[in-house]
Formats: sequence, structure tokens, C-alpha cells
Amino acid sequence: MKKYIIYDKKCEFCTKFSNWNKVQNSHLKTIPIRSKEAKSILRERGLQFIDLQTIYFVDDKEVFNRSKAVFNIFSNFKYPYKLFSVLKILPQSFTDYFYKIVAKYRYKIKI
Repeated sequence: MKKYIIYDKKCEFCTKFSNWNKVQNSHLKTIPIRSKEAKSILRERGLQFIDLQTIYFVDDKEVFNRSKAVFNIFSNFKYPYKLFSVLKILPQSFTDYFYKIVAKYRYKIKI
């Protein structure tokens, strides 16, 4: 089964991350969150409410969001980027706190 990154295409930071992913990891398909395809994939996996303020990572077993999505995305990258995924051992409430700060200001982040 394919793995998907579902992201906010209106966000320049998010789009750059998506494009960087395509270079690093071509087997992860990126899909804009506002697309019919994204809505279909997420609803097929039981999500009734789709939060447009978050990133989703979908694999064959489950759907991850926020910081857990980011860590699972990095776990599919090659070394050294894969090392970032070890942060998923931290409590999700802690990592989501920082994720939400980045998400809040993502439209202002210029890279």
C-alpha cells in the first residue's frame, strides 16, 4: 500500500517540505489537504473531521497527525534525516505543543 503525506498547499513552508520530500523520498506520495483525493483517503480510514491546520501521514496501518506524522515521515527518509524520527519517543503532548507553535506561524515562515 502507498504511503501519503497530506499537507496544506496554501502554506509555502509546507509546500517546500513536500517538494523536499519528493527529492528525498519518492515513494511517499504528497497530496494537498483540500483535494478530493486527500478527503477520500482520510475518510476511508475513519476520519470524520479533517483538521486543515495539521499535516497527516497515512500508511497501510493507520493515520498519524501533527508531530507524530512528522516523525513518521522522517522515519521513511535516509540517514541522517531519519535520525529526527527518534523524537517520536517523547510524549505526544510535548511534541505537539511545539508542532502547534510552528503550525500557527507556518504562513509567516519564509525558507
